[in-house]
Amino acid sequence: MTHLRSFICSLILILSPFFMSAGPVDRYVSPSGSDKAPGTAQRPWKTLGHAFDQANRLEGDVRIVVMDGDYSPSQTLVLEGIKGRKVSVEAAPGASPRILGEKRLSFKKSSGDVLVADLRSAGLKDYGDPCERGNLVDLYWKGERQTLARYPNKGFIRSGRARGATFTWGDTNTKEGVFEYLEDRISTWASEKAPYVYGYFCFDWKDMYQKIASIDPETKTITLEEPWHEYGYGTGFRYVGLNLFCELDAPGEFYIDRDKGKLYWIPPKGYSKGDEVTISSFKDDFVLEINDCENITIKGLSLCGGRGDAVKVENSKGVTLEGVNVCRFGGDAFRLLASKDVCLRGSLVETLGHSGIRAYGGDRKTIDLAGYTVSDCVFRNFSLFTHTYEPAVFFEGCGLKVDHCEFSDCYSSAMRLDGSEVLVEYNYFHDLVKESDDQGVIDMWSNYSYRGVVVRYNFFENIFGGSHFGAAGVRFDDMISGQKVIGNVFRNVGAMEFGAVQMNGGRDNLVENNLFYDCSAAVTFNPWPKEQWENTVNRELTMNQNHVEVDIESPLYKERYPELNVDIYDHINYNIIHDNLAVGCKIFFYRENGNCSKRNNSSLFTGEDAGDLMKPLGYYLDPKVLATFGMKPIPYKEIGTKAFKPLL
Repeated sequence: MTHLRSFICSLILILSPFFMSAGPVDRYVSPSGSDKAPGTAQRPWKTLGHAFDQANRLEGDVRIVVMDGDYSPSQTLVLEGIKGRKVSVEAAPGASPRILGEKRLSFKKSSGDVLVADLRSAGLKDYGDPCERGNLVDLYWKGERQTLARYPNKGFIRSGRARGATFTWGDTNTKEGVFEYLEDRISTWASEKAPYVYGYFCFDWKDMYQKIASIDPETKTITLEEPWHEYGYGTGFRYVGLNLFCELDAPGEFYIDRDKGKLYWIPPKGYSKGDEVTISSFKDDFVLEINDCENITIKGLSLCGGRGDAVKVENSKGVTLEGVNVCRFGGDAFRLLASKDVCLRGSLVETLGHSGIRAYGGDRKTIDLAGYTVSDCVFRNFSLFTHTYEPAVFFEGCGLKVDHCEFSDCYSSAMRLDGSEVLVEYNYFHDLVKESDDQGVIDMWSNYSYRGVVVRYNFFENIFGGSHFGAAGVRFDDMISGQKVIGNVFRNVGAMEFGAVQMNGGRDNLVENNLFYDCSAAVTFNPWPKEQWENTVNRELTMNQNHVEVDIESPLYKERYPELNVDIYDHINYNIIHDNLAVGCKIFFYRENGNCSKRNNSSLFTGEDAGDLMKPLGYYLDPKVLATFGMKPIPYKEIGTKAFKPLL
């Protein structure tokens, strides 16, 4: 009997793995714990730094459960070299843990409406820089970014004549950063410790911050420190003065005296003593890094505050970032580098100095997909420091999907796509491209080999910025070809020379089954002369590495993208505009392009009284109404995040 019992026990031990899974090892971390504790639910660890170190060292699957509270790491949290097992770091059920890279300030009365905080007393020794990426020191009141002391308080002023010695872009623009100013008060900036200017010094699609080297009140001339703006300086450009103690005069403005370690601030209306006022303090490049890993999940954490970027994923595979909220960073929220199958899902990304997510991955040469996905996320108030080319989503490579997201409140683009095989669907874009010029909400530029981008079933609304050329919903600029815009809804989109969809050169682009409602124009063109196309093709395909990194003449490319079977010098400006409806637009086409295939494009209510005659947008989205114009249904009810749908 004893032998039988022993045999049965041994058999159970042998067969148990087939009937049950051991599951991951759970370890817990809490602000009230101790790093000398075993990490159990009853005796949790204290710091995330210790928890991440243990996750790297433990064997088998590991789940780090983060309990409620605030965590303030002193250095980057790193998961590294984890392969052959699963590791997750996730909030405890019902918890909302925060990883803080900022410090709370207390204030005393200074003079008038100005309050002062002692930064040394707050534990700050490094005061960063007012205008240096990666070292920005920002101030927040109740999570709202405050304004570095500036003039004017809103908008821009105009410069006088450019005074450099070397002419560029004609006989009015100069290479050197020397220009006249027009307002007498600017002479007082000469006594400031570290004055800056920010502006669009040549073109209204490229901004820059520059430190002032000197101010000459007699000649009313500002000389800037090098390096100078890459496009030089024009006459009458838009700019503001920054980091000016003498201009601290408006609610929400602040100034840091770095010699004395003092921060001066005029609180906004509604401020009460005891309100949460924080300053960015975390100095490492990233708060959280995942390097050379597989099968990693980060879930339910919020990262708040930092001078640089928040999260980096590099050389990793199978990474899920779910409910990872990022706010109040001087740089980017997420960086994806040389990774595969990374998913960002259900996250709020807001109040950023630069981009929401910058993703690099995949191989365009072999059309090997990165497998990046961004789903059910909200991006708002991004690109607050650098106003151009810092979109919510920047992608370079091959293989990205963005769906069911919301994008709003930005000076320029929501997406910059420098690559191939991108699907953008069911997203809501609104109130974007509010300051810069010659841009689109979704923007692509100057690479004939980019292929396989599909923009479908999205809603674009209130896009009407631009200062000279305009702003568009979707923009294909300088040779962008072979992309598709299908089944989208555009309301109040486009300005000046740009309509809802704008094409500058390029060919074989498809614009089909879209509804344009109350837009400046539905589709606008800037057709290229044959000589310009041929010269650009010859130059780019022989000199520009971006174009020769793939072989567009290869069987792989010609099979995947059949339009490449047409000779590159033929069908210049040929695009396909079929089965679209424009309601209340001033014009359907601007700058007619005779080479296009235009079929079944309907236009209603183009006169001055259109607003009185138009029915609500929802009426025209009825599948039965669309069918009367020969159009397919647009699945507009699926557009937007799970929590929010646009009002159509």
